[in-house]
Amino acid sequence: MATSPRTFGVEEEFLLLDPDSLAVRAAAPRVLSRSSGRGDLDGELDGDLDVELTREQVESGSAPHTSLALVRGSLSTLRRAAAQAARAEGVMLAATATSPTRGDPTLTHKPRYERMRDEFGLTAREQLTCGCHVHVGIESPDEAVGALDRLRPWLSVLAALSANSPLWHGEDTGYASYRTQVWARWPTAGAPAAFGSAAEYDRVVDLLVRSGAAMDDDMIYFDARLSRHYPTLELRVADVCLSVEDAVLLAALARGLVTTAAADWADGRPVPDARPEVLRAATWRAARDGIQGELVDPVSGELVKARAMVDRLVERISPALAAAGDLAAVGGMVDTLFARGTGADRQRAMLRRRGRIADVVDLIVRETDPESAGGSPV
Repeated sequence: MATSPRTFGVEEEFLLLDPDSLAVRAAAPRVLSRSSGRGDLDGELDGDLDVELTREQVESGSAPHTSLALVRGSLSTLRRAAAQAARAEGVMLAATATSPTRGDPTLTHKPRYERMRDEFGLTAREQLTCGCHVHVGIESPDEAVGALDRLRPWLSVLAALSANSPLWHGEDTGYASYRTQVWARWPTAGAPAAFGSAAEYDRVVDLLVRSGAAMDDDMIYFDARLSRHYPTLELRVADVCLSVEDAVLLAALARGLVTTAAADWADGRPVPDARPEVLRAATWRAARDGIQGELVDPVSGELVKARAMVDRLVERISPALAAAGDLAAVGGMVDTLFARGTGADRQRAMLRRRGRIADVVDLIVRETDPESAGGSPV
C-alpha cells in the first residue's frame, strides 16, 4: 500500500428543473454567472462549477484531498453554492442521473459540443444524463494502466451502489440506473479489455480517435480511464448520487480500489481473467437491479446477492481503507445505504406513495442539498 493516502476528488453533474412545470430548464449560463464573482461564495467553494453538454446541467468539481471529511465538506459546499445560484435564477438543482420529467435538452453553445452533435446525432442530442466521476491520484501512466486492468471487475459494483436514475420522461424505466443504458450509446463507453501497458492504452485510444468513434482523448468514455488533464485515474461508471453521503462512500471505495489495484500491479500480481463481454453483462445487471437483487461476479460469472458482493469488495480493499483511516466509516455508510436504499430505491418508494412525480422531484431537490433546500417550491 502507498505510505500515505492518495489524493482524490469528485465531479458531480446536476440537472436544473423548473419549479412550476418540473421540466428541465436551459438556465445553466445564468446560474453559473450568479455563482461567480460573489464574495460570499468565492472563498468557500473548494472547487469549481462549470457548464456541461446541455444548458439544463451544471457540473461541480471538488479540489483534491486526502481525507473523507475534506471531500465531504467540499461536495457539500459546492452543492450549496450551486443550489443557491439556481434558486436565485428561479430553478432547482437536482442530483438525479436522468430527469424524472419530460423535457428536451438544448446544447451548450461551444464549438466542441456543436461538433459532437454533428458527429454523433441523436446520441448527443438526447444525452441528458448526470454522472459522478472520482479522480484518484496516480504516480505514472504505467501505474494507472496497471491499476485499471486490475480493478475492472469491481466497477459494476460501484454502478449498483450509486444507481439513481429509475425514471425517464415520467416513466419507470425498469432500471435502477437508466443513465447507464443511455450512456452506453457512445461508441467508446463501457468496460474495456485489459491493456497491459501505458503504450498499449495510448495505441488503443489513438485507434479510437482515428476511427471517428471519439473526437479526441476527452471522448474516451471507458468506465475508468486515464485523465487527460490530471495525474489521476478517473472512475466514471457511477450515477450522480442523491445524497452527499452516498457520493462520499463512492469516493472512498474508488480510492480503495485504485490503491489496492496499484499495489497488485506493483507486486506483479496477475490481471483478473475478466472478459469485456462479461463485464458489460455485469454492468447491465447492476444498472437494472441496483442493490435490490443479484450482481454478477465478473470473474467467476456467478450471480451473488448484492450485499454479499459489496461485502466482497470492502473485504478486498480493506487494507487500503484501513491505511487511509476509512474502514470504519465505509462500513457504517454501507450499512446505511442498504438500510435506506440507493437514490433509485428512494425515488421509486416516493413515487409508490401517491403516484406523483412532483413528490419525487421534491425528494430529489431536498436531498441534493438539505441545508439550502428548506422547503422546495414543488
